[in-house]
Amino acid sequence: MDKRETETLEFKKSTSELKEGVISLGSMLNKHNHGLLYFGVKNDGTVVGQMIGASTTSDISRAIKDNLKPRITPSIQVVTENGKDVIKVEVRGEDTIALQV
Repeated sequence: MDKRETETLEFKKSTSELKEGVISLGSMLNKHNHGLLYFGVKNDGTVVGQMIGASTTSDISRAIKDNLKPRITPSIQVVTENGKDVIKVEVRGEDTIALQV
């Protein structure tokens, strides 16, 4: 991936870092009103891929909806980067976000 982490772009190696990812999304929303998070990408931008089960994307959506208030509805897509599946999570919002994690 030809990108580096920024204040509105975050990489997580896998969904085992879901809690940290939700916290990052909350921070991005509070500062910039939008944020983008990829699961399956190391901090340096190296694509490692993400195992995707039947409930992976719904688990991510539920974690975001349950832990960011007011409720945020994320856009979640499985995309292919360098021949590997990664999960792209995009959020937008105007309100100040309170973290519930």
